[in-house]
Amino acid sequence: EDALGAVARGKQLVVVGDPKQLPPTSFFDKLVDDGDEDSTMIEESESILDATLPVFNARRLRWHYRSQHESLIAFSNQSFYDGDLVLFPSPHNKTDEYGVKFTRVNRGRFASRRNMEEAKVIAAAVRDHYLHSSDETLGVVGMSAEQRDQLERAIEELAKEDPVFQDRLETAAGGDEPLFIKNLENVQGDERDVIFISMTYGPQEAGGRVMQRFGPINSDVGWRRLNVLFTRSRKRMHVFSSMGSNDIVVGPNSRKGVQALRNFLAYMETGI
Repeated sequence: EDALGAVARGKQLVVVGDPKQLPPTSFFDKLVDDGDEDSTMIEESESILDATLPVFNARRLRWHYRSQHESLIAFSNQSFYDGDLVLFPSPHNKTDEYGVKFTRVNRGRFASRRNMEEAKVIAAAVRDHYLHSSDETLGVVGMSAEQRDQLERAIEELAKEDPVFQDRLETAAGGDEPLFIKNLENVQGDERDVIFISMTYGPQEAGGRVMQRFGPINSDVGWRRLNVLFTRSRKRMHVFSSMGSNDIVVGPNSRKGVQALRNFLAYMETGI
C-alpha cells in the first residue's frame, strides 16, 4: 500500500526487484507456544513486486556482477535461477583467496537457538582474518538472532584478550564497509569481500542426531532467505557447520528451503 500513491500519479511504472530473494522481514511477529522453540508463524505480506509480476511483462537482468569467482554464485545460479545468469570468467581459479570454503565443527551442538561452539570457532576465524587479511571487508551471519548475539559475545571476548585484534576491529569499524554481524533475516542488501556463515543448526549433543527443525528455512519462502544468504560475498564465502548434508532428511513433501539447505551443504562438502 505504500507504493499506491506513486503508482497512481505515474504515467509509466518500472518495478525492480528479485522475486527469488526476500527483503528483511519481522520473523518473530507471531510465536506459537506449543513447546517447540522453533515453531514460528510467519506472515508474508505481498510486496509491490509480487503484486505486479503477474500483470507486467518481466525481464531478468542476467549479468551477475558481485561474485568474483564462479563458485560463489554457482549453487544459486543452478538451484534458483535455472542456470540463466551470465557469469564473467574469473582469473582467480587457483587461489585460496577466492571461492568457497567449508569447515565442519565436530563438537558443535544446537541448544536454546544457538550454537556456542560454532561461535567460538568463528570468533577465532574473525581474529585470524583481521590479523592477516585486514584489507578485506568481512561480514558474519548466523541463522537466528540468538546466534547473532552469541557471535558478537564470542568476538568481543577474544578482542578483550588481544589488543592487536581489538585495534584492528576498531579500525575496520571506521571504514566504508565495517564488520557486520547479522542474523538470516537482516542480511538482505549487504555485501562484503568475505562472508562467514554460521549454519547454527546441529545435534543437541555433539555427534548426536540433528532434529529436523530449521526455523525460517521451514517456511514456504525459506529457500528465498537462503538465496539471499548465499549471494552476499564478492571474494570468498566460508561456511562453518555442525551438521552435514546427510544429517538433513529430505522427502517428497519437504519444503523447498530444507531441500536447498541439504543440497547447499552437499555442494560445500563436494564442490559439485
